[in-house]
Amino acid sequence: MKMLAFSFIAGIVLLYFLNIALLKAPILNLDWSIHAGLRFLIGFIILGVSSFYMQAIKFKSAVYIIVFIVTIDYLYDYYAQAYKLNFEIILHGIFMMIWGAILGYLTAKYLKERLTRN
Repeated sequence: MKMLAFSFIAGIVLLYFLNIALLKAPILNLDWSIHAGLRFLIGFIILGVSSFYMQAIKFKSAVYIIVFIVTIDYLYDYYAQAYKLNFEIILHGIFMMIWGAILGYLTAKYLKERLTRN
């Protein structure tokens, strides 16, 4: 539980500073929050839970799935002209996926420990 809480709090703090440094915006707008949340959920479910914890998906297959989903999302943004694809946005997306993967793994581990204890 301590690692899960620490990872969550550290991720929130890092996310705040990344938004200030990379995106120059302390508060995310709705459109950007959807993209960041999508990358977080991809990391949480596909990498953290399915690949790292349960090992139901091989890491290589998980990376292919993630690249496919993120590419579709970037293409949609390019054609919708929501924002331009640049290095800062890619770094932010990578951070969100890594943070999601860490929290996904720790959450699955914590839930298993809680369920087996009772």
